[in-house]
Amino acid sequence: MTVRLTPLPAARYDEWSAATRERLIRLRQDSGLRLGEDAVTQAGQYFTELLPNGLDSTASQVLLIADGDDELGTLWLGANAGRLFVIDLALSVPPSTSQGDEIVAALQTIATGEEASLISIGLFRQDVEGHRLVDGRGFRVASIQMLLEPLPDREVAPHVVVAPMTVERYPSFADTSEAAFAVDLATSGRYSPEEAAVESRRQFLQELPQGLDTPGQEIFTATVDGVEVGILWIGMRERGGRPHAFILDIEVAADQRRKGYGRELMHATEREARRLGAGSIGLHVFGFNDAAVTLYEQLGYRRLEEQFVLDVGDAARAGS
Repeated sequence: MTVRLTPLPAARYDEWSAATRERLIRLRQDSGLRLGEDAVTQAGQYFTELLPNGLDSTASQVLLIADGDDELGTLWLGANAGRLFVIDLALSVPPSTSQGDEIVAALQTIATGEEASLISIGLFRQDVEGHRLVDGRGFRVASIQMLLEPLPDREVAPHVVVAPMTVERYPSFADTSEAAFAVDLATSGRYSPEEAAVESRRQFLQELPQGLDTPGQEIFTATVDGVEVGILWIGMRERGGRPHAFILDIEVAADQRRKGYGRELMHATEREARRLGAGSIGLHVFGFNDAAVTLYEQLGYRRLEEQFVLDVGDAARAGS
């Protein structure tokens, strides 16, 4: 192995941090994930939370990628809860196939040293070199952030009717939604079943601390001819100073599937988003849900950011 990952020299930190901050802002703005000052604020939070003391911070580390005397770029890494996170990968020189193999192998070595079983990296759609590095090296898409903007003008007659969920219906919805999300988190490979249950509970309480009375949360029951066929949960956000609708849960009842109700629920989402003053809709979908990804792309949603993961144990066994 000739590629080495070594700590960034302290004398280069200011230059690196300024360039990386600009890179994080540009990637978010160009992808559409964050607009204007939102991208600036999020980039600043990364440095405040992960590098509060510069290179002396314990929450993350910054490494140079070099092959002999040639620098290929930098890596910003963090480790937590059995996972090694690639916070930023900046390749100044496109690595060769063998160099790419060695970079990933070095990441696996670091992950093993951190007792991490998973390597995670988020890549924006325009990050060509990042995608080239993960392609064909055992990484899989764990999740995708998608956006529909602007909202299309569709001539679609509403068949599925959505109405605010009742207090009586809410408890069973809450139990089912939380449990289903935990299963999806575990299936994605990002969490163990035990961790997934805890994370699902945390996110549910964060979004709905007051249940149905939580401001900015819109939860609907979907019906066809008076028969319940699914549910829809929209969290209202802000995007570029305008209202933005984010789909937190959308589900067709098991006995009502393969009737086209999923597509019609998405059309209903557009109508509700427009009624709520939103000019865009965002969503998160797990990478294993191919059918949902296909539907969303057919409806005009585009990928903003993909989260890739690599199982260190599987990668190590494959290379032995």
